[in-house]
Amino acid sequence: MRILLSITLCLLALTAAQAGPTDDVKKEINKVKKSSQYIYAESTAPTEEEARAYAEERLFDEVNKWVSTQKKMKGSANLVVNNRKELWTPLSMPRGTNMFRYFVYVRKKDIIATDNAVVIENESRPAVEEKLQPVLPEAISLLAGITDYYAMAEKVKQLEAEGKIKGYDRYASLDDPDKYYLIIYNKEAKVVAILTPGPDRLNVKTNQPDGVANYRGCGAIGIEVE
Repeated sequence: MRILLSITLCLLALTAAQAGPTDDVKKEINKVKKSSQYIYAESTAPTEEEARAYAEERLFDEVNKWVSTQKKMKGSANLVVNNRKELWTPLSMPRGTNMFRYFVYVRKKDIIATDNAVVIENESRPAVEEKLQPVLPEAISLLAGITDYYAMAEKVKQLEAEGKIKGYDRYASLDDPDKYYLIIYNKEAKVVAILTPGPDRLNVKTNQPDGVANYRGCGAIGIEVE
């Protein structure tokens, strides 16, 4: 079952500094947990990025579990979560010195089943200037044809040993992610994209603008080439 997110969704990341004292954040979390109107998930991890990814992945699972108990929804191929004001509302706050708690929730009434979702291209968008296909480093060209995560991981180690890769690490551990090519993989251990370095990334396979924000719930490995 796929969960389709409205393009107008609003993400509100509330840290302790943004949302007020930590006690206020805890009160908000407890309020949601006590209400039967919401589906929620949470996670604790060393970095905010990891905590967020784990929590959002768990939320998808919780939504699917709830839908399976709803007679009018469980047979649907797609789910649309449609709320322009507060679609997903993460609450993030520090737990101890180097831990982050991430809490994400959605109203049950905002989950809608649909079997006939149609995507209509917006023809009023301004034309995008066609970009020349960039010349990729040899290491990235070799990795671009690999779709299995474990095969990719072995190839990365080999390329580093051959001196074709300067270094690599998990996305959450990168000192400056913009310096790295990013290999994106999903929870099924499939490589779904490779993105070029820089703040305005391109998808290596499609040569179209792309970014980590388009791969919620996925992991990433940063690759630095010579």
